Amino acid sequence: MAVDRAQFTKKVETGIKSNNDYTKFYLNFKFNGKSKQKVLDYSKKQWDKRTRISNAKAQLMLEKNKEVNEGINFNENSTLNTVAEIYFKLACEDSAWTKNRQDTYNLYCKNGIGNKKIKLIRQVDIDALRKSMEKQGHSKQTLNGCSPRSIKKVLIQILKPILTYAYENKVISEVPIIKSPKQYRNKKIVQNATQKFTILYKEISNIFHDDPFYRALFLFALYGRRWNEIRTLHWEEIDFEHNSYTILAQYNKLGIDQNYDLPGVIKDALLQVPDEWQGLIFKSPKTQKELYSPKRQLERIKQATGIEKLTMHYFRHILVSAMGEHGIANTILSASLGHTNLDTVNQFYLTVNHKEASKTANIEIEKLF
Repeated sequence: MAVDRAQFTKKVETGIKSNNDYTKFYLNFKFNGKSKQKVLDYSKKQWDKRTRISNAKAQLMLEKNKEVNEGINFNENSTLNTVAEIYFKLACEDSAWTKNRQDTYNLYCKNGIGNKKIKLIRQVDIDALRKSMEKQGHSKQTLNGCSPRSIKKVLIQILKPILTYAYENKVISEVPIIKSPKQYRNKKIVQNATQKFTILYKEISNIFHDDPFYRALFLFALYGRRWNEIRTLHWEEIDFEHNSYTILAQYNKLGIDQNYDLPGVIKDALLQVPDEWQGLIFKSPKTQKELYSPKRQLERIKQATGIEKLTMHYFRHILVSAMGEHGIANTILSASLGHTNLDTVNQFYLTVNHKEASKTANIEIEKLF
């Protein structure tokens, strides 16, 4: 039966569209180069809108899972490559970040450790992968070895989640120990941090007074969030009632869900964003997918503030230095920023109390204004 796709005008997420009243859903995805389609009719169900959307998302996952299971055997004798293929297709969103990680996996793991059976992978195999990357990469820039940051990406952000996925599916009994390489970075010195911080807040508020989308985006950066945490944030992770938001495990460096206090100025901006309040918050105005980089808007802030070396990550350095000038404890700063160093976040991190730490930090930030 032919599908009348014209009636499905509302995008729910990648692979799902609905009609105007969200009672019918059109599922459309590709598997092995072939398009798969299905229409869900919930018009006779006594469900509210949220429940209908939730069930449509769950059904899409089931359809994908069915296609994968028909063609792929996933067990302890499967290779790491097989598990990785399933992980990227089922456990990850269809996004530029997922595509980037999959490409990186294919570059460094597919033709080596990827050919081993998942049950036979040990710490020594992971150490060997790290050593090979330290010696030489796959580009002119990495001819003499990959940077610690690149190695960490492969081991912690790609390989570890895949092995964890196998463990969660009871295919392996434990995840091998994965040692992250030490990163040696030059400390960035921020002069007149409090002055820079207050100028940034003022200019962000002025430049984007009539643009709550970018006002919220840059205020998140000013309050210490990493760019990847911002660009992957979904409306479903914002709790307006309790003034909090969650950075999901797959989008932060700790690998666990992190709950933070939602500052009032960011809440106000978000409430003004014209959106359906579903899916990605900061999606590209052109593609409606993940925003790659707000370069043009960042350049406007640079010119207005005179802070020429401003980057999305430099916001964090300015915040930390400004708060440090006002005597804020390192434990509060570290936990509110989502750091992984246990030596500096014992008070908060051991109980994963990022929200209380960020609430304390946010109160102090407001004093700077």
